[in-house]
Amino acid sequence: MGYKTILVSLNEVGRLPQLLAAATKLGQALGTHVSGLYVIPAVQVYPSVGFEAAPQVFEGNRSFFKDNAAKVREQFEAAMTKEGLAFDFHQVDSRTPIIADEVVAKGRCADVLVVSTTNPDEVTGVERDFVEQVLMGVGRPVVVLPHQGEAKLSLDDVVVGWDGGREAARSTFDALPLLRVAKKVRVIRVDPQKDASLKASVPGADIAETLARHGVKVETQGYPTDGLDEGQALLRCADDVGAGLIVMGAYGHSRLAEFIFGGATRFVLSRLNRPVLMSH
Repeated sequence: MGYKTILVSLNEVGRLPQLLAAATKLGQALGTHVSGLYVIPAVQVYPSVGFEAAPQVFEGNRSFFKDNAAKVREQFEAAMTKEGLAFDFHQVDSRTPIIADEVVAKGRCADVLVVSTTNPDEVTGVERDFVEQVLMGVGRPVVVLPHQGEAKLSLDDVVVGWDGGREAARSTFDALPLLRVAKKVRVIRVDPQKDASLKASVPGADIAETLARHGVKVETQGYPTDGLDEGQALLRCADDVGAGLIVMGAYGHSRLAEFIFGGATRFVLSRLNRPVLMSH
């Protein structure tokens, strides 16, 4: 079963060219329908403080997204038309100021989502934890683009992070439509020498055999971390081979545990330098 509908979230207006490029790349590679989603958030209402009787209302984000709506729609439709893709565009006037809520609701009816991380050094009007909210809530695979750089998505060389866990299995099989059309897929097992059960075996061989039966051009590789955590190791491996996409599970631990103790998902999202497909 392949992807039939891609949903691309367009509220990161400053990353619109990169979002459109990724969506059209996937649409072309898989022959899918592309849905553009643009959310006009509700005004932000803050409770009154001190002796003020009326609550404070902030309309800045809503005004910003209303002002950019026509431009976003025009660029989305032009990009899809240029590539000859089937598409539709949805502008949602939200009842809440949380953009992620609408993306999660709409995204549950898509096969895969395309989103961008939010630049922590800029105020873009999108929630700082937008990607985390979507990953945890949507129940679908999400292709996440970095908030800076070209963010070019390529299926020439794909790195799959594999540890045998639930989230790794979910993301790997969620990514199957992309893995089938990739020129090369590398299943990476980080620090296999630390797992006694893997001695005298090829790390990742079981999942590689399954992927090969699906027609995936796959190879396996153990990757010592040299003291790095798994997220760092995956990014370094992707750098080493020039991967155009990383596939990995998201939040094998709770978000709170990752926030307190660190974790692969949190590290990769904060240091992301290329597209990554994540599933939770």
